[in-house]
Amino acid sequence: MSKIIACLGYHLNLDGSINPILQNRLNDSINEITKNPNSILMLMGSSTYREKDSTKTSEAEVMKKYLKNNFSKNLNKVKILKEENSTSAVEQLFFLKQKVSNISDLIIISSEFFGNRIKLYAEYIFGTINGIIFIESKVPENIRQKFQEIESEKFSKAIEWLKNHKKGDSETILKEQKAFQDKVKEGKVIHPIS
Repeated sequence: MSKIIACLGYHLNLDGSINPILQNRLNDSINEITKNPNSILMLMGSSTYREKDSTKTSEAEVMKKYLKNNFSKNLNKVKILKEENSTSAVEQLFFLKQKVSNISDLIIISSEFFGNRIKLYAEYIFGTINGIIFIESKVPENIRQKFQEIESEKFSKAIEWLKNHKKGDSETILKEQKAFQDKVKEGKVIHPIS
């Protein structure tokens, strides 16, 4: 059966290259494409909402180049789509909700620890996560503990934020996420990068 394999974006290195966290997500994307032939690979992300330079190459475009340079044989007959407008995981999941007709055809690739927040967001954006497959890519050892600590705190805050929301009310969640992003950019809210 054909699937949509959605690899969520992650900020690039300062030189525009692939961060090891994103590299692991892309490697897992190749594994999923191999297990699910005839599937569509969706590469997601423009840049983080913290970025001021909107002319930079999108995360999705850099991801596609990385895959073409390192896995061209694996991608021979794979349809690759790029989503290049989202600046957060909430926006990426909202986009997927608009595009996917059957969520049981969806595989979402994020990272371990961050995966808990992605499942929570997905449950509130889609209304359910029944049928969605979640893949959590490894986080490199040298940043693993710090990443886990930051994500644990962000997960707790996400639970607090969403607990009074109706599952499936993605429009309200997206609107609130964009307002939150504006506060982070203005320095009114501290939201560490994981």
